[in-house]
Amino acid sequence: MKTKVLWAIVLLCAVVVLPVFAGGQQDKEDGALEFAIIAKGIHPWFDPAAEGFERAAKEIGGIVTTYSAPTEWTGEAQTAMVENLIAKGVDGIALSVVDAGAMTQVINEAMRRGIPLVTWDDTAIDSDQIIYIGTDNYRAGVIEGEFIVELTDGIGDYVIWVQDLTWPNLKQRTQGLRDVFAKYPEMNEVSDVQLAGVSPEQGIELAEALLQAYPNLTITAECGFNGAIGMYQMMRDRGLAKDSITNVAWTTLPEVVEGIKAGYIQGSVRQNPYGMGYLAGYALKWYIEGKRPNTNTFDSGVVLATAENIDTVDQQNVDGAPALLEEFKTIWK
Repeated sequence: MKTKVLWAIVLLCAVVVLPVFAGGQQDKEDGALEFAIIAKGIHPWFDPAAEGFERAAKEIGGIVTTYSAPTEWTGEAQTAMVENLIAKGVDGIALSVVDAGAMTQVINEAMRRGIPLVTWDDTAIDSDQIIYIGTDNYRAGVIEGEFIVELTDGIGDYVIWVQDLTWPNLKQRTQGLRDVFAKYPEMNEVSDVQLAGVSPEQGIELAEALLQAYPNLTITAECGFNGAIGMYQMMRDRGLAKDSITNVAWTTLPEVVEGIKAGYIQGSVRQNPYGMGYLAGYALKWYIEGKRPNTNTFDSGVVLATAENIDTVDQQNVDGAPALLEEFKTIWK
């Protein structure tokens, strides 16, 4: 009940898109650059990217940042936000692309107007964007698949959770998983990918329906968020044995951490949104200074979070940001 109330408050407050990172929108001093970072939608997974983005701005100096997210996870909503930033005349944009097809034109327009734009978390590879900073999603799917095989000896009936059937990053992760599982004849995908929704409540309801449809299910492999949370909470509430379903997540949202510590989630693929935002801030500044990257993608890496390291992986991303920046510098000339 508390979770439902919390999400209702979040959605109510999100009717108007606002900067949502710690400190809100910064006051812009004369001569300062204004950089904007945009998430796919309102969700706590994206918040560390804004924190990393703000850290980069403070380290560089002379930059103010804003963080915003559309209330609807659509290309149309994001397009309107980017158009507003173009009209405002911001100096740089970091965008987590929700729909590459819908966003390509407005990305190209920003670049044409002299507003550098980088993408993070998900990309519009055919656009004029400067660079994509984020996860090598196929490789991450392979890492997840190999972890699940290690846990299960390559035996079991499984499903894959996603948020959306069209997002390129989810397709790449799914392909990585399937390519690993294809090597094991006793790994059986019982249905096509399952939609996990974008709120914990949806995840619980869908997990319940999934187990009713496939009572012999033994493995769930997540490629986004909420599915593993829903499965954990449903199993706990029904009193199911913790080891009856191998449940592997993405993210280290509080519910995932809770599920790992309780033994209902065996591990999670943790991306590096903090690093994505941190590097995006530097990329925009370097581009303005005349530097250019020699590649159109940069892998920000993943970590497998388990019961042994779940309390340290997020801080690991924060602490590792300077080293990641040194690697990032090597591709800029």
